[in-house]
Amino acid sequence: MPTRRGPRGSFPVELLVFLAILTTGIILILVGHISPEALAGYASALTGLYTAWRHYPRSEEPQRTPPQAPPAPEP
Repeated sequence: MPTRRGPRGSFPVELLVFLAILTTGIILILVGHISPEALAGYASALTGLYTAWRHYPRSEEPQRTPPQAPPAPEP
């Protein structure tokens, strides 16, 4: 499955965001502000939101085009 890639040398922003969220989750668990079960629930909800926001159409799916009207009869 082809993926979109930035130009060479660009900083992987999504990797940075993933690591920041992972670190925040670990800190919240260690400090005791959130249970691992609750964090899993929050992570599932946020994953669904992120997937909906960053949805790229698959290249295997045919492009949907509106049906074309038949040519008008010439008078």
